[in-house]
Amino acid sequence: LAMAQSLSGVFAGDEVMKGSLASYTFEHMEIASYTILIAAAESLGETEVARACEQNLREEEAMAEWLKNKLPATTEQFLARSESDSDNAKR
Repeated sequence: LAMAQSLSGVFAGDEVMKGSLASYTFEHMEIASYTILIAAAESLGETEVARACEQNLREEEAMAEWLKNKLPATTEQFLARSESDSDNAKR
């Protein structure tokens, strides 16, 4: 996470792109967290907990995929706006 935050300053000098990067990074942190929780729950025989975490994991994976698919268009829109009006590009 720290590396992603430091890279955000290099690659994204605006709120929109930094927000996109942070959202995508956070989704992957949640994916990793649910993967760990599922393994722990299964190891302890907590099948209900594992099932609930698997459902949440699927939702986080779907959101990460949605964000991934939106990143190119978001980037293109930002670049187009930044060429015409740098103040509005940040929104």
